[in-house]
Amino acid sequence: MLGAPHDQWDTLADTLHSMPVSLDELHDPKRVWSLGSDNPAELAAEISRLRAELGAYREALSRPFPVAMLHWPADELAELVAAYPELSAEYPSHEEHLATIETALRELASSGTPNLGVVTGTVPSYEAFAASEGTSPTDTTLLPQYATVLAARGRAVPWPPERGDACWCGSGQSYGECHGLAA
Repeated sequence: MLGAPHDQWDTLADTLHSMPVSLDELHDPKRVWSLGSDNPAELAAEISRLRAELGAYREALSRPFPVAMLHWPADELAELVAAYPELSAEYPSHEEHLATIETALRELASSGTPNLGVVTGTVPSYEAFAASEGTSPTDTTLLPQYATVLAARGRAVPWPPERGDACWCGSGQSYGECHGLAA
């Protein structure tokens, strides 16, 4: 911001900085003033707001996210298996898929694993995730990774649901009248 030439400290800062916008560009006085005001009090308020937002974002990221099982609603599972028949070995039927999830969650809970959850997948989201990983959606090792990413993004529903809450499977019934019945 002082207009001084780029020196060794700037080079070090650039190597530690991971955002796509360079530090020089971030601190360019023209960019700072282009935030919409030339009133220092308004800029100070905007900086405080951004710091609070960043703090909340960091706090959310620091919370442990659940160990999550990937759930496909019936229509999404049908679309997934139709598009990628290779996954039919992983998902022989929707009923078996739901039973596998509940069984796995109960086994994890009985082994003492805390913070369990269920995330619901969608075919377009899964395809985009596979593309971002540079692999095919037919790669079954990608499925738990996809579930972990969804959980990290806050999309997990806690398991087991609270008493009287809807079942994680989306049936509309309470958990105790659906998958929790066997418990």
